[in-house]
Amino acid sequence: MNKRLLTLYPLTLLALAATAAAVTVRHEGGTLTLGAPAKRVVALEYSFLDTLVALGVKPVGGALGTQGGDRGAPPYLAPRMAGITATGSRAQPSLETMAALRPDLILADAFVHKATLAPFGRLAPTAAFQSRRGSIDDLNAQTLLIGQLVGREAAAKRLLADQASLMQKARAFAKKGAPAFVAAVATPQGLTVHTNQSFVGSFLEDLGRKNLLPIKGDQTQYEISLEGLVALQPQTLVLFTAPDETPITDTWKKNPLWQKLPAVARGRVYVFNRDNWTRGRGPLALKLMVAEAIESRLLQDAAPTGRFRFP
Repeated sequence: MNKRLLTLYPLTLLALAATAAAVTVRHEGGTLTLGAPAKRVVALEYSFLDTLVALGVKPVGGALGTQGGDRGAPPYLAPRMAGITATGSRAQPSLETMAALRPDLILADAFVHKATLAPFGRLAPTAAFQSRRGSIDDLNAQTLLIGQLVGREAAAKRLLADQASLMQKARAFAKKGAPAFVAAVATPQGLTVHTNQSFVGSFLEDLGRKNLLPIKGDQTQYEISLEGLVALQPQTLVLFTAPDETPITDTWKKNPLWQKLPAVARGRVYVFNRDNWTRGRGPLALKLMVAEAIESRLLQDAAPTGRFRFP
């Protein structure tokens, strides 16, 4: 080998290494290429925080504020958020705070942050995924993509394989031929049903129970009245409430219409913590949700146990 080739050989190896370290992913905003896996990540949705922690990556910042109706990190996730800088609420993160963190990647919600992706992109490379309006398939797909962006693709594949195995085992508890369910978030202001294309709605279908509601237009979740709920005649009702709030269903239960619900007559009204079930939407949340879906006896179509009973 001549001297010129000997000189070029290390440079070629370095170039190949740099190329190998680069990562390209397709996301809701287009295609993003990073010269190297991201080390300083700002995550603007709880599912992204969940996914990063599950992958063994600690973000430098996250949407952990309590402004604009946000309630901070879901209870299951909160103990893992120590040392992560709060960047404001999910809907209105602080650009100044984000800039000070010097991120090399921002993870944004394609639905919530549609109008602010350009300003984010001026701070750091930004990838947008469907979290708030995503299904379980959407969330699983982005787990792999986020893994690629932070250099943890192998870990992401293991997470998804373990999750698939867990879901398969949980399906054995699902009663064959059980009636379809209606799943809804109950707040003091109203009731929002979750279709089979929402995260929790599609998750429960993956576990073997049938969701009564398909997507409505482009709405994966939408608000309905008590009369609208009665019109659906649900045999099973799955409610997501906050323990420190009085949901509208507590008022509805005094209404004769509530008593006409087949789910009420059957004793098949299940209650789960909405902060954990509808806001986390990541690999860690899923483990908790699978365990509670079995423990509550929702999958078995049996009367709910203990803390999962409607009061």
